[in-house]
Amino acid sequence: MSTLPTAPTDRILRAILSILVAMACFSCLNAMSKTLSATYPVIEIIWARYFFAFLFMLAMFLPRSGRELFRIRRLDTQVLRGLLLFFSSYLYFHGIAYLPLATAASISLSSPIIVTALSSRLLGEAVGPRRWAAVGVGFVGALIVVRPGHAEFDWHILLIVASTVSSAFYQLFSRRYGQSERPDASATVATIVGTVAASPFLPFEWVTPAWGWDVALFVGMGVMAGTGHYFLTIAYSQAPAAVVSPFNYTQLIGAALLGYLIFNDLPDFCDTAQGPSCAQESKCVTICSSALHPNGAGADGS
Repeated sequence: MSTLPTAPTDRILRAILSILVAMACFSCLNAMSKTLSATYPVIEIIWARYFFAFLFMLAMFLPRSGRELFRIRRLDTQVLRGLLLFFSSYLYFHGIAYLPLATAASISLSSPIIVTALSSRLLGEAVGPRRWAAVGVGFVGALIVVRPGHAEFDWHILLIVASTVSSAFYQLFSRRYGQSERPDASATVATIVGTVAASPFLPFEWVTPAWGWDVALFVGMGVMAGTGHYFLTIAYSQAPAAVVSPFNYTQLIGAALLGYLIFNDLPDFCDTAQGPSCAQESKCVTICSSALHPNGAGADGS
């Protein structure tokens, strides 16, 4: 039976705590983005998300790290990693402008499945039979949410699917090269890449933000994004991708809660008048999560 490469218990726990913090931050980030998308163009929201995240990184890490904050061993891979994150954010923010947060988060649950499936080939991490079985279970779960061929299929779902694929490769790059780079430096470079990528399009769609709550949301997105990706980088540098990625599922909890409290919406699969019930979806997610890490954190693999 295949086993995951072992890692010290303290590193595994540090990775799990880091990914949980990251998922909480991303849930808040997505709720802020969806709120702003009712008034502002997506490209402006994306630019603000990266620009204010960059300022947050400078304020947090520059006094402590100095020039080390910009010292990168492999700039090419870090730029590619940043572009993958930018495309993932751009597509996701477009999608959640039209979809309930919980629906988008449910579709993005296929990201851990992609990471688990590819971690063996791209990272050389052994993945046991139960994790391979989880790939199939998770794919079925994604089909339940996406419902291809359904009469009311919303094409914006495809934006979330494409975002999820880009995010999966971003996570794989974070794992592969994260151990050779400082987490604060990697996260800072990603914010620079995103800001530069969005800037050329900004003048064509700029809407001056209203002072007060809107500005606070723009700045808050940067804080949540910067904090989230810093801890995400730590998580994937401390433990195998197949151990860390299943904890992405916790983002569904935050998305469903914030979607209900702020937007009074539920994913369409929770509508009893159509499609599968929430209980079916929850069961599918539970089965997939259990298969991915049957021994709690999954430190010893399967």
